[in-house]
Amino acid sequence: MNIQSIDLLGNSSIGIFGISTNTYALFPYNIQESKIDTITETLDVPVIQTTLNNSNLLGLFAVGNSNHLLLPRLVGKFEEEEITKELPEDISISLFDSTITALGNVIIATDDRALVSNEFTTSEKNKVADYLDVEVASYELLNSTIIGSMVFGTDKGMLVHPLVSDESLDFLEDYFKVPVDVVTVNRGTPYPRPGIIGNNHGVLVGSDTTGPELMRIYDVLLS
Repeated sequence: MNIQSIDLLGNSSIGIFGISTNTYALFPYNIQESKIDTITETLDVPVIQTTLNNSNLLGLFAVGNSNHLLLPRLVGKFEEEEITKELPEDISISLFDSTITALGNVIIATDDRALVSNEFTTSEKNKVADYLDVEVASYELLNSTIIGSMVFGTDKGMLVHPLVSDESLDFLEDYFKVPVDVVTVNRGTPYPRPGIIGNNHGVLVGSDTTGPELMRIYDVLLS
């Protein structure tokens, strides 16, 4: 298990550009080949390079787990077809028909459970459960609907915005059945997901992340 500091497209907020599950990862084009090598070695999954809605902000739009990839309806047909061709053959893909398009900001997903923003209707929440084949609950953190930006999680641990209440930390730990702790990334940024991409095999962190932040991330996700 490995942890590496990296920047993508000259930016340490790497989580807005990519996502990874335990079986595949999505990253933009135009990333240096040496960095793709680092990504592949660290995450130990196939890396699919693409755009979503002609944008490099893949981490903003996409969410998934080891069995499924969920994308907003605005994704182009060509993009969908190209991603489908590159995904491992046992991984399915769905386009989510909703006015909410920044799925990465409003869904926290692991292989067993997902937590969605209170913005979603009951029907939409049920669709997320069906698509990802997981248990789903609605929740709010810090009186905000963008729960996906406040939490980075894998099947091994969760890292959370440092101002989240103890009650919410206890809820997350009980719901996801993994260790949960607060963290900052990239020299004090309180939103974990924009600064981290990872899975059960390894973790990438933004290049501005300090040594103490790196150790906290390692302890929760990889130790």
